[in-house]
Formats: sequence, structure tokens, C-alpha cells
Amino acid sequence: MPIDVDTDERLADIARATVEVARERGTRAVTLRAVAERLGRSTAYITNFVPSRAHLMANALDHARTQWDVERREHLGDLVGIERLAALTRWMCTSDPEENVLRSLWIEVIADVHGANERAYRVVRGVTDATYEKFLDGAEHVEHDGTSVDLDTAAHIADILYLYCRGYEVKAVEDPVSWTDARVQASLEVLLRTLVFGRAPVG
Repeated sequence: MPIDVDTDERLADIARATVEVARERGTRAVTLRAVAERLGRSTAYITNFVPSRAHLMANALDHARTQWDVERREHLGDLVGIERLAALTRWMCTSDPEENVLRSLWIEVIADVHGANERAYRVVRGVTDATYEKFLDGAEHVEHDGTSVDLDTAAHIADILYLYCRGYEVKAVEDPVSWTDARVQASLEVLLRTLVFGRAPVG
């Protein structure tokens, strides 16, 4: 009788092993062989589920998305309007060692969007595009003179905050010692006061 294979469970195991290898040895050490060894499996076993190194990293990010969704919902709670937008931006600009490992994997994937990596890149784009949509939804609730800003202005606000957060994520990997959460949050508050809260009606 054939053995039933829970593909989702196997992919989750591979994702966890990928992150463990990256955390302990750096993203350059993430290979099909290294992940297979971590799981006590053969390389052929891994390629049954992910065809390439790029897909290893994309799979890890795809599985991290579920946890990010839970954390984001808990952080935002019942906040609405510009308070929700500001909270989303602050949440995006915080860090821990696990987050920086995943950011390193993300940077590896987007560094090469051609050839075999293209499908992996589409997975990553699916994660990041969904995040942008949340910024845009929040920006559309920003008010000026008592009315919501027009759609073009909302898009500009979403663009600026999204790019700020993505820039932060690169610096968090490149130079985490200099770009601490405290430094980033301080500059972020200036940006939010000017771009978001500065448009809100007073009183």
C-alpha cells in the first residue's frame, strides 16, 4: 500500500530546517544538501518537494507568512483608520534574530529574479504585495480637513511608508548594530507625524 504523504507537513519541516541552517551558518550555507542533512534525509527527498535552492528560501518565507499574519492581527487588534496604519508601520519596523534570518532569505531570492528563481520570486512577491495592499487600505482612511484623502494621495502615502519599511528591512540585515529598533522608530515617528497624523483634523 502506498504511504500517504502530508505535503504541507513536509514543506513545513523543510521550512523550519531552512531557517535553522540559515540562523546557525548564514544564508550562503542554505543548500538542498544542508537542509537534507538537517532533517536526516537525502537530497532527493528534499527535491521531491522543492526543486531548487531558491525554492527552499521561498518555501521558508511562505511558511513564515502564516505566523506574520497572526502576529499582525494581534498587534493591530481593533485599531482603525490612521491609528491602524501607524501601528502597521511600527510593527513592520521591528526586529528580532528570527526576523533578520528571514529577511536575509528574502534578499537572496530578490537578488536574482531570472531563470530558475523566477517562480520563487513570485512566491516572495505574493507575500510583499499583500503587505502593500494593507498599507494602501490604511492610507485610504487618512483624513485631511475632515474628509478622506483622494486615492492618488492615499497611494503616495502607502508607497512612502511601504518603501520606508522595505528599506529598513535591508538595513536591518546589512547593519543591525547601527540601525537599532530605537533609532528606526524615532525616525519613523517623525515620518508618521508629517505624513499621516499631520493630515488628520485637530480637535
